[in-house]
Amino acid sequence: MLLSYMPIFNEEVNKVVELFKEIDECPDVITLMQDLNLRMAIRTTIGVNVAHEIENGINMGLLKTFLCVVKNVTQMVLSPWLTNNLIRKLAGVYEPYHSCKAENREFVRKIISHKLNGDGDAANMMQEDSTNSNIFIDQTIDLLRKNIFTVQDVEDESGTIILAAFETTANTIGCVLILLAMFPEYQQKVYEELLVIFPDGGDFNVTYANTQDMTYMDMVINESLRLIPPVSIVGRENTQDVELSNGIVVPAGVQFLINIFTLHRRKDLWGPKADQFYPEHFLPSNMEGKHPYAFIPFTKGIRNCIGWKYGLMSAKVALAKLLRNFKFSTDFQYADLEFDYSIVLKLRRTPVLRIENR
Repeated sequence: MLLSYMPIFNEEVNKVVELFKEIDECPDVITLMQDLNLRMAIRTTIGVNVAHEIENGINMGLLKTFLCVVKNVTQMVLSPWLTNNLIRKLAGVYEPYHSCKAENREFVRKIISHKLNGDGDAANMMQEDSTNSNIFIDQTIDLLRKNIFTVQDVEDESGTIILAAFETTANTIGCVLILLAMFPEYQQKVYEELLVIFPDGGDFNVTYANTQDMTYMDMVINESLRLIPPVSIVGRENTQDVELSNGIVVPAGVQFLINIFTLHRRKDLWGPKADQFYPEHFLPSNMEGKHPYAFIPFTKGIRNCIGWKYGLMSAKVALAKLLRNFKFSTDFQYADLEFDYSIVLKLRRTPVLRIENR
């Protein structure tokens, strides 16, 4: 299924490549990548192509409502009292969240209706994507027809996949570009690797086999995920008593948060350069003997992120095309990066990137 998405990844990234050819500066690369990844997530999840509707504002409207839902869900996770409807209303966050959630649900509901009943409204609203029949919503509708899923299950699962897919991957791509713009020596190494894999720039096609050859790119992406993990905090609940290394016993049934951001910067795990951008951290020789839970951008164990391969594949396609065709630079200093520590890690200020054609 994932391999069948490669044409969609290539096609959508090509649109960004064409955009970058026409500009010499990008003031907000994160938002641009969010728009790209939302289009990819919608096409691979529910099978409609929203590209032709961008001029009418549909895509940006969806982006705003999905980001609104992510923001409010984050608030409720970090402030559990906000799960109470009355408290949310008193705090003034009830209406924005439920309005955005209702818009997203209505969008997905129309697609489901179209697929089940040939509803013309959905067909008129969006262009059905004919490039791939192996999409997520078709799997859920099959379960619906077998009475294993309800319509609400299809809506919930499709919405969840879109929410989980687009912002985390967008942040990963955007942060890699920002870090490489700050450290041109590492950007040059990535470019030299891509030059071997793709001797001719421009509109080339990235295959799955190509992504397996990007060894230095892997190191750069991992180092970005280490320093700026898209999900900086993850929640868990003990199913049994657990004794920590300091002797404290956490009893069964306790809910707790794991601070991935801090874990990834521990000098006892990563050495004296733990706070620095240093892709060589991921050289095989440096990873040998490393604790298996020292690097958990997608968490670990049976509850790890089910979309990690999807995210890495789409990120590699985007980064390969962008870094092969363009050189990125910035005056923003690494030491000046500031973060908003929430579930999805945010940059308080997004560096302006200069773009040069290769």
